[in-house]
Amino acid sequence: MVFQHECQGPGLAYTEDNNFKVRLFDLVNALARSLDMVSHTLAGHHTNVGFFAARIAECYGLSSFERRNVVFAAMLHDIGAVSLYPAVDSLLFEDDTIKHSIAGSVIISSSKKLQDVSKLVEYHHTPWEELRGENKHYEISNIINLADFIDVNTRRDRPARHQIPILIDLCRKHSGKLFNPDYIEALREAESKRDYYHRLYSERTEKKLRLSTQFESDMLDAEGVLDFTGLFAKVIDFRSRFTATHSQGVAITSSVLGRWLGFNEVEQALFQIAGRLHDIGKLAVPTTLLEKNDKLTSSEFSAIQRHAVYTEHILSGVPGLEVIRDWACQHHERIDGTGYPKGIAGKEISLGSRILQVADVFTAITEDRPYRRGMDFKQTTKVLRQLGDSNKLDPIVVEVLIERYDEINDLRCKGQTLALEHFSNYSKVLYNKYGIVSKDIS
Repeated sequence: MVFQHECQGPGLAYTEDNNFKVRLFDLVNALARSLDMVSHTLAGHHTNVGFFAARIAECYGLSSFERRNVVFAAMLHDIGAVSLYPAVDSLLFEDDTIKHSIAGSVIISSSKKLQDVSKLVEYHHTPWEELRGENKHYEISNIINLADFIDVNTRRDRPARHQIPILIDLCRKHSGKLFNPDYIEALREAESKRDYYHRLYSERTEKKLRLSTQFESDMLDAEGVLDFTGLFAKVIDFRSRFTATHSQGVAITSSVLGRWLGFNEVEQALFQIAGRLHDIGKLAVPTTLLEKNDKLTSSEFSAIQRHAVYTEHILSGVPGLEVIRDWACQHHERIDGTGYPKGIAGKEISLGSRILQVADVFTAITEDRPYRRGMDFKQTTKVLRQLGDSNKLDPIVVEVLIERYDEINDLRCKGQTLALEHFSNYSKVLYNKYGIVSKDIS
């Protein structure tokens, strides 16, 4: 049985000819921006390192493919630290450079498009004298090490144009050991260009970075974007044991709901993408708030509510994700206008957004959390119908879910179990192969 719904809105945007295309660079850039939002300490760090690495690679004369890999790795280089530690309070990570490098490599390797990038992240803290001997194939990862060193040691409260020449001279003292001498000279050449500092500290550095990389042909279809967004879901869910596997549960639930409400196969994939991305803004919310057992204060609740705004901010930088952005960032809006962040109501909310809202609530109340068991069928249907009857959630979407409860709940459970296995395997690889202890979410 396929349910018809009077509220189509802007949700049905793509057809069976699969005209959905997104540039890989824009997704990497969005993930880098989300990593930069984890703490004030990280503000702009991944974007800056990407900028430095791009200029070094360009002046050194790397091939287009090598530049692409170096820039992507530079923009994601600390993804392992963000996933390993609930609180990121330092850019230096001096006591775990190997740990977070390996953790980042393991996470990134899960994306088919970024296999070579993952190896550069693994070696991005390896000294030049070791790279040029045993790991010659990944020598260019030393560009990331150099770019990272420059940004970490640049004071944010002082003009960069006075600091970077001094830092380059400092790098020369480590020439041949920590850094490749040729990369240092390439950085010096880049620094000497007139537009260097203007581009570095422009409000939208990523736009300039985008122009310098010139990877216009690296496009992804819905399947490719879905593969890549697995990285977003891992970073979101691995940071908090209370949200572990949640994104995948919402992704699967919304996709199945979309099928039963008449969305085609491409659009069902888009629901999975939106589900994986809907909580990306939580990277900007302290995990102490996300995991607080006591009642939240009004200011704490407001801080958590802002995650929807952050989600919109991050996804707005990705051309082609406009519909997915709306579905994802509106998952806390309500039909009666009492939701957040914008308080939109009625037909202002597309059917796609309504589906994400029901999927998010359903997943949240049925999934097991470390501090409670998920609700059973009777409890779940009672809560959902109350929300539907009070015009918080769409009553038709609620009834579709209840009508197909066994199928949807079974798929949700399987999907979240698989996501948990992925995290467990990630933890086991880190521990068994490298002796790295990750967070326990059991």
